[in-house]
Amino acid sequence: MISINRHTILNRHCSRVQHHIWCTAAALTLVLFNSCSDRRWDVPESELEPYSQSQTLDVRNVILNLPENPQEAFAAWNKATEAFGPVYTEEILRIGAANRTETVEKLKAFAAHPDVEPIESAIDSTCGAAPELAVYGERLSQGIDRFHFFLSNEAKPRITWMNSGFNFAIYPTPTHLGVGLEWFLGPDNPLVQKLPPSMFPQYMRDKMEPQRLPATALRGWLLVHFSERFYDSSKCINELLYWGKIMFLTQKCLPQESLSDLLDWSKEDLEWAETNEQSIWLELQPQDMLFNSNRMEFGRWFDEGPFTRIGGIPQEGPDRLGAWIGLRMVTDFMNANPELNMNDLMQIRDPLPIVKSYRPA
Repeated sequence: MISINRHTILNRHCSRVQHHIWCTAAALTLVLFNSCSDRRWDVPESELEPYSQSQTLDVRNVILNLPENPQEAFAAWNKATEAFGPVYTEEILRIGAANRTETVEKLKAFAAHPDVEPIESAIDSTCGAAPELAVYGERLSQGIDRFHFFLSNEAKPRITWMNSGFNFAIYPTPTHLGVGLEWFLGPDNPLVQKLPPSMFPQYMRDKMEPQRLPATALRGWLLVHFSERFYDSSKCINELLYWGKIMFLTQKCLPQESLSDLLDWSKEDLEWAETNEQSIWLELQPQDMLFNSNRMEFGRWFDEGPFTRIGGIPQEGPDRLGAWIGLRMVTDFMNANPELNMNDLMQIRDPLPIVKSYRPA
């Protein structure tokens, strides 16, 4: 069982830790100084475009305003939704082929269905209400602007609000960032409380906090956007690197979001992880774990769930502790290397220098 006190270190490590205290003090002081005075992640206000809801694609609003005539509705749908339209009908709702007129008629029927109307009403009274949606949209839009400032060769996705019918909270495409607003109604919302526990267990409903929308959306899009170029699941250490890079980038793009929201955790989850960081690392650092090549085994460090189901990690801890350790590693590495920018970080494929920079608290 994992130690509950982060200051508890196994006896065999005590002499080594004591030996290194004096040697590392100066280096740690320098790293802390660099992290406090680090201006690499400051983004000029001029790079943050004024937010307007007209910049976003609101699929729900498009459906609501479709003409009655099927041919006119088909043309209006395709013009308004562009590349996202086929994704929405064929992959998200799966109601029909995008090139068929009757599919758009099915969209109208979907929005008016007795099972869907309560979802639409719940969205309109919570995260989808105009004032709330404007706040979340601005925070997410500025995060995307910062992303483009750090990585200017990357295209910016268009924020896309939708009702996915509880199929997808986030649906990333190369051109759009689809957000299923029904996934952010709040865990205490009556509609969320009625969701079947077999499909929506409590830990999943607990994550449906409206304020987590910007962080969940951007993190999800970034994870998919860079996956073909940088995701490597051949070993646990490689996945640590990928999650660490994405979480670090997300954090710098959304500096106003809390760390717990960035990780999709409660404040108590983050406090638990910080308190037990040393002990978590002792579970993760053995060679047979860090260099494990069985994704079915080491993937538990990164999977969503009620807790991190691996080794001696107790059920009191949060899920995806591997993502948090990856972030801690990358943060220590970037603090120790102030000459590197975000593009330099994203191009790193060797995880060993990053692991060696890590200093568990």
